[in-house]
Amino acid sequence: MATLASTIPQQDEITNELPLGQVIILHLAPGILITLAYFGVGSLFAWWGLPQPLALLTTMLLVTLPLESGFLLYRGWKRNGSLSLEGVIRFREPISRRLLVVLTFSLLAWAVVASTLMTPTDEALRRSLFSWWPASLNPSDFVRQMDLYSPLVLWAVALGSLVLNVIVPVVEELYFRGYLLPRMVQWGWLAPLSSVLLFSLYHFWIPWQNPSRFVALLPVILVVFQRKNVKLSILVHVLLNSLGSLGLLAMVMAR
Repeated sequence: MATLASTIPQQDEITNELPLGQVIILHLAPGILITLAYFGVGSLFAWWGLPQPLALLTTMLLVTLPLESGFLLYRGWKRNGSLSLEGVIRFREPISRRLLVVLTFSLLAWAVVASTLMTPTDEALRRSLFSWWPASLNPSDFVRQMDLYSPLVLWAVALGSLVLNVIVPVVEELYFRGYLLPRMVQWGWLAPLSSVLLFSLYHFWIPWQNPSRFVALLPVILVVFQRKNVKLSILVHVLLNSLGSLGLLAMVMAR
């Protein structure tokens, strides 16, 4: 991580810009590393008879969080001489609490409806283009296979999901919309469009969900870009992911 972070020129802290090549690398490289780790952990967990979501949660804990938060803290250390994110995380313009609540729940409603309506598209894409994808790495199979696992394993997945689906979205939004997006402002309105596209592609471990992810998140990132406030995307991302975790928790509790 220090090696990746050290390739970012110091002038980005002055000019507020990053070159196109580095923008692409900094969006996609973490996803590649996460996916490679997930394939390894997922294969090992499948051999042990453990479910795919537990492998993904483990990967998020051991790879995603250290990778992305480590990058931000390293940039803070280089800039401030301490583990501070001052000047590293941008898009912190003030916004009234009332407007924040209205925008958050409006954008959340859009994301939920868009994701739900596009689920058949995602599934058709998975079946047509990604039928070769290992079954042990397909998250959609877990709910249909819950009878195969002990209550202890099911509770580990449900509680782990509940916790990490709060922490991981916060770190991801700080990295993608707090650090990278503000350094793409020279692109104008292409910046939020590129941010959503690259963030979708970053999810190499579930590529068939890219269309729904793009449609669901595009209005969110457009508003973040217009308001220059990363809190919006943090709240929407956390709430959107947490809805799935709460649904999973309810299913485990009902067993």
